[in-house]
Amino acid sequence: MGKSIEAAVLRQSGKPYVIERVILDAPQEHEALVRIEACGICHMDIDGPSLCSLPAVFGHEGVGIVEAIGAKASVNVGDRVILGYGSCNRCPSCMQGHPFYCDKSWEVTFGGRRLDGSPTIRDNSDSPLHAAFFQQSSFATHAIVPDHCLVAMPADVPAEVGASITCGVMTGAGAILNVLDVKAGETVLIVGAGAVGLGAIMTARKAGAGAILVADVRDGRLEMARELGATATFNPRMGAMHEWVMAQTSRGVGKLLETSGNAAAFEDAIASLRTGGHMAYAILPSPMEEYTLKPMPLFEKAARFEALSFGNSVPHDLYPKMLEWWQAGEFPVDRLISTFSFSDINQAMEHTRTGDVIKAVLLMEATDAE
Repeated sequence: MGKSIEAAVLRQSGKPYVIERVILDAPQEHEALVRIEACGICHMDIDGPSLCSLPAVFGHEGVGIVEAIGAKASVNVGDRVILGYGSCNRCPSCMQGHPFYCDKSWEVTFGGRRLDGSPTIRDNSDSPLHAAFFQQSSFATHAIVPDHCLVAMPADVPAEVGASITCGVMTGAGAILNVLDVKAGETVLIVGAGAVGLGAIMTARKAGAGAILVADVRDGRLEMARELGATATFNPRMGAMHEWVMAQTSRGVGKLLETSGNAAAFEDAIASLRTGGHMAYAILPSPMEEYTLKPMPLFEKAARFEALSFGNSVPHDLYPKMLEWWQAGEFPVDRLISTFSFSDINQAMEHTRTGDVIKAVLLMEATDAE
């Protein structure tokens, strides 16, 4: 039997979300019903309409309390959890402990349904909505989530902190630890000081990087970057970034994370590499922007070029680590957060779209719906 909940439904691209009463399906045997405490907003939520059909329920950075479970679920009622990204838990990559390379990644992220094709949310006319976004759709008071995607969260961690690390910040942290493998004393260039970039800066500082160079077109973000660990910053509106990098390093950088989602910055980043350099890139916050990739500059530098998938991170490993750092005062992700009431979701989305806030987090109101 389904449960009546509240969800923010987007019925037409460019129009506001409307909080509606909808019916959430009962959990299947390896699923859990989670009451959402908070949910972060990511640029993938903003770009969701270009990737998914409408009407839809987005949201993929949820935290909450398990209220019900399927017959074979590996979590318990009452568990406090972070909702990780979706994966099939069956393909060779998943079985080898690499869910970020899941063969069904696109389907479980943007397919709008469970992998068996069944919907998780219906509106009051009994029409299925495009949901199961990242296998959660957590712009709602409750969500259905596969049990293997749930990660335990300590009771003393504020909900907004847990919700802030789940996607963008994790991607930045994972890029530094898992992809670029930044070591103590090394130099890293981070292009873009949004949630991904700032997560990378904090992690690079934690890793002991010798120089953390950061570029962004917003001076306020550069100030935040310096406060979080950047050793030198540059606004590309003042000139060519690669020339600044060469002045800083004399030969270019060996490790580079490009997060701006800007085609011009992308090309300038490649020019900032030294011979044998390693560039990782995340296309947020503009995943639909067209890029022109010219292989010759990479070839000339014998450069390694790598796309990120969730920072090549396993949530069960990295979420607890980031929260431990935060509790120790070594990963001040709370400085990125701006909280909004769930009813103010349209305001929160607009502030995210314009860059007025770094990490908007929705706080859910209690509901007595059954």
